[in-house]
Amino acid sequence: MASQPTDPSYSRPPVREALIDIQIDELSEELLPKLKECGTEFGSLYPEIRTQYRGKISMKFSNADMTSEQNKQLLGYIFQSSDENRWVQMRLDGFTFNLLKPDPMAAWPGWQVLRDEARRAWDKYVMVTNTVELKRFAVRYINQIVIPAGEIKLLDYFTEPPRIPEGLPQALKHFFSRIEVVNPDPEATIIITQAPAPQPYQSQPTFTLDIDVIREQRMLLDSFDLWSTLDRFRELKNTVFEASLHPKAKKLFGLEEI
Repeated sequence: MASQPTDPSYSRPPVREALIDIQIDELSEELLPKLKECGTEFGSLYPEIRTQYRGKISMKFSNADMTSEQNKQLLGYIFQSSDENRWVQMRLDGFTFNLLKPDPMAAWPGWQVLRDEARRAWDKYVMVTNTVELKRFAVRYINQIVIPAGEIKLLDYFTEPPRIPEGLPQALKHFFSRIEVVNPDPEATIIITQAPAPQPYQSQPTFTLDIDVIREQRMLLDSFDLWSTLDRFRELKNTVFEASLHPKAKKLFGLEEI
């Protein structure tokens, strides 16, 4: 799937959250103190620290009885900005940078801010963990599409909404659509999810358009340019976004001419 040469510019992009996620083989628990120290170096940007745990459930059988025990295992740390809209996750199994925009009508900082802040924190992570190989990396954008209240037809806004077969009642109550597309260049899997948003915005019809561009492949860090590849993933995300929506939806985001 080729990217568009020029992407439209929106004054109110509907991004709810965007993230860069990088996964590696799990590291030794001995590195946890270094991960915490690494994150605290960005204290002025991300002063809030939270711990991340992974739950483990063990089952024990004795004659006819069965008991279960749940244990929490420390996996890493989340470093948050004061407004909680920027998260740096440093874990034993990888790294994630999240940029959030809870209000769909608010300004969006843009890809360059997301990319630059993520790269700065990732470089520290690599230095502390001596990471040399990746097994998965992704760019994901979760959009919330807010439609004016009233009777709506999804086909007016989405190019491929769910369709009810003819002859059946057409009052759609709920839906969940997920498709996976194999993209050859750049090599990636695109996961496109559409569904009503968990929480409507100001009681208006609100829909989620979740676009996840992923490569699951073992790759040595020095064998390719990670950040140029992520740039291409973002361009591919833009192509999917544009192809998923009709002009009536795009006008909601502040695009004057389509």
